[in-house]
Amino acid sequence: MQKSGFWRRVPLLLMLCVLSACASLQSQDAGVSDHPTVVLKLDDYRADEGVHPGWANVFALLNRRGVIATIGVIGEGLERPDPAAVRWLLEQRARGHELWNHGYCHCRSGPDHSDVREFRGAGFPAQIAALRRTQYLAETVLGEPFTVFGAPYNSTDADTAQAIAQIPSLKVWMFKDTNGEIAPTSLAQLRRAPELNIEYPVHIPDASRFIKAYRAAPLDEVIVIQGHPRSWANEPERFAQFSQIVDFLIAQDARFIGPSEAAELGR
Repeated sequence: MQKSGFWRRVPLLLMLCVLSACASLQSQDAGVSDHPTVVLKLDDYRADEGVHPGWANVFALLNRRGVIATIGVIGEGLERPDPAAVRWLLEQRARGHELWNHGYCHCRSGPDHSDVREFRGAGFPAQIAALRRTQYLAETVLGEPFTVFGAPYNSTDADTAQAIAQIPSLKVWMFKDTNGEIAPTSLAQLRRAPELNIEYPVHIPDASRFIKAYRAAPLDEVIVIQGHPRSWANEPERFAQFSQIVDFLIAQDARFIGPSEAAELGR
């Protein structure tokens, strides 16, 4: 009896199914994914000003959405911290958000107050003192030293790399930038994609520009994007734009993690 056209095609269909399954397994083994892994690098928390509304609003949103982010803590704010601000930090850490060393003073100096920054041009003694003091305050006030560093203004130099080498508790460096200087480091690095930001310009979130940049940019294994919640508190539209960015990333099935976990992915 002659086989119908369908049954003649069965071997071909089976072969295509097998090939498709194999390709799927190979993609999984290679770690191939269309979904981004995101570190939300949020800067400039000062524990001496109470729980700033910008931080409170942003993390209320993130916690409702189940999104993990990071909090860059300025060491000087831990000298005489507001107890409620410390409790808030510890609560966020307990929820899985990662706290990190964002310098001691976040200050600038020089003739126009911009020539010398805390970790660029200040010299090795000043830089290592700032790092050590912030690490000490973190351990004293928050119970443990930071393991991640990100410089104010993302400005560092060769002295920074030498100073960090003397701080064994620091393991990860976000946005290392030594302005062309040779400054090797043993720390894991999370790099910046300058074209991919939350804010355009700094302090002003822009969802449409972020989405356009996201769609145009080659997606690295880990995307690190920076924002400043304190700057969004008094401008409802800025907070709304940030909310849209978070919702867009959620819609892309993004995985949100902290910098320590992100650094492990790159090892």
